[in-house]
Amino acid sequence: MNPTSFNTQTLHQRGYQLLDELTLTRTLAAKFFFLATGGFFLFLPIFLATYAFLAGTNQNINFGFSQVQGWLGILLLIGLTIIFHELIHGAVMSIYGGKPRYGVGLSHFVLPYAYATSSKVFTRNQFLQITLAPFAIISVLGVLLMVVLQTPWLAIALAINAAGAIVDVWVSSIVWRYPRHILVEDTVIGLRIYGKSGDRRVAHSANGLFWNFFTGFALAMVVIWLGLGFVLPVILSMLGVETLTLGIPDTPLSLYQYQRTDDGGFLSSIQFINVLALSSAVGLIYGINNSKPKTK
Repeated sequence: MNPTSFNTQTLHQRGYQLLDELTLTRTLAAKFFFLATGGFFLFLPIFLATYAFLAGTNQNINFGFSQVQGWLGILLLIGLTIIFHELIHGAVMSIYGGKPRYGVGLSHFVLPYAYATSSKVFTRNQFLQITLAPFAIISVLGVLLMVVLQTPWLAIALAINAAGAIVDVWVSSIVWRYPRHILVEDTVIGLRIYGKSGDRRVAHSANGLFWNFFTGFALAMVVIWLGLGFVLPVILSMLGVETLTLGIPDTPLSLYQYQRTDDGGFLSSIQFINVLALSSAVGLIYGINNSKPKTK
């Protein structure tokens, strides 16, 4: 089915009615900003570890700002990633007959965003492809470029893109639970879902996801820091263990290193960014598992 120009009367004549509406409120914008920040620290070591695995290196990956022309280079990289992300949205819209428009905004002075939108309505599957295409395409192409060009600093752009796609993933997780025939209208700061008389609204809550993520993230941080920083070193020292490494040594997947000293003491180190990544992963898993959708 081809997308049609948005016209409420036409949709009603075809048996469609407004079924659900999602709007990015100030509270929701603040929550997604937090989730995106945590997502960046989750995805950065994942992409670096992927690079290390595919490039066949077991060395620490370090990159100074001089390799990307300093702070200006970092900002340019972020800007280009955002532009490419929105162009992909627009390109897929065009495939399905939409005429994309682009812009930028600041939701409730909390969440900066760029957008690609269209005056068309799309079917469920078309909308899902439009929404998820940038995350998939940029991730795959970015990893390939990192390996071919030996440029691990591209992981910064990939992590930013993946973190920014958290809103896209959340929206998609709602839309895909509706029947195939529903139509979706993008409103820049949200979307409207149109269904037929027999369709029912799918219950969803970003509040549950956010607080469950935060709870899982906080608990994981406390357990990891207490466990690795205090409990584990004492146990290893009492057992007379000489050395212990959690993760792969000298790689982005190194989480914790312990070494007993000659005077009976010990030295230990924890990779902070990997603790953030692990805590974010636990938070996301906990949040999803404890925010199961219900239908009304």
